[in-house]
Amino acid sequence: MTSYPHMVIPFNQGTKSHIAPKRIGYYLRYSDNLHYFAALQPYLDHFRQHGTHHNALIVRERNPQYEQMPDYAGYTHLLSTNCDLDTYDVVLTPSFLRTQERTPHTRAVQIFHGMSDKPVTYERCFQDYALCLCVGQRQVDRLLQYEHNRTMRWAMIGYPKFDHIPTLPRLFANNRPTIIYCPTWRKGSLSSIEYFLNAPEVVSQLCQSYNVIVKPHPNIFSKNRPYYDQGIVDQLERMPGIKLIRSGNVMPLFQQCDLYIGDISASGYEWLYFHRPMIFLNPRPGIFQASTDVGSKTYLWQCGDVCDDMQDLKALIEMNLREHRHGDTCEDMLHYSVHKPRDHGATRRGLQQIEQLLRTL
Repeated sequence: MTSYPHMVIPFNQGTKSHIAPKRIGYYLRYSDNLHYFAALQPYLDHFRQHGTHHNALIVRERNPQYEQMPDYAGYTHLLSTNCDLDTYDVVLTPSFLRTQERTPHTRAVQIFHGMSDKPVTYERCFQDYALCLCVGQRQVDRLLQYEHNRTMRWAMIGYPKFDHIPTLPRLFANNRPTIIYCPTWRKGSLSSIEYFLNAPEVVSQLCQSYNVIVKPHPNIFSKNRPYYDQGIVDQLERMPGIKLIRSGNVMPLFQQCDLYIGDISASGYEWLYFHRPMIFLNPRPGIFQASTDVGSKTYLWQCGDVCDDMQDLKALIEMNLREHRHGDTCEDMLHYSVHKPRDHGATRRGLQQIEQLLRTL
């Protein structure tokens, strides 16, 4: 792997100079992007507590249904439909800004909302962003494979969602193992959701032996998405024995689970934090397979067994609950993917970079 210089904004920890009040925008694009809000929340909470700056959660239009979600409790008064991003001193965005959403004057700070293996994340051009806060070395390596990103300003900070994981009440009042299934969005035929739903007898068997949580990508429920399918939502809501979750931050749920099932979902990298077994449900059996190529969609699949047939899923779960056979690989992948993953310092490092940027304005 070719090495490129670390383009981090220097930070002097001894600097205590006052930062004049600024307008900080947190760009969600749509209020149903709960995973975007979860990525921004650590920074928003800090600046709200700081009390100096004006903070706005930017959405293209208000969505009363999503504003009632528990995720937004205590934050709805910050929602704004002012999408002229140049009216803010800095815009923190977990989205990838589209051409029509920004100008050459937009000061954007990229807050990566996950650690995806999907190439579309890394093919984008970030050279005009004010700053990119990268999660870890794997993300940096992939971004810098593209020549247009080799002059971008970036800092490697870790993953703020690992710093302070909220605690939720137990979802199940029994001693059975709990498994969580996290299918990704259907775009690009990368999701296993239809494969899963087409085997109701297997799902029923799982629910008889285990507590089962299904936490899909939030876009699965978003009617304004081009790949939305009401039939899939209806099936999920009718499935007996499972707990269907719509929240943006999956980390509190992961704390309660013993085994993870994913596909090409970036949530699998978040699961690595807990050092527990994982299985990958193949959305394209016979085509996709585990890969050691860091640029592959299935690079994470080195960390668990791949299920090509739903009829084999229960046996794979039983085997992995008995022994975490990929534990060493998972731990290596975690440390390659996340800078200092368990030191609870990612938010602090990200804030240092953002505050240093604010001082220059």
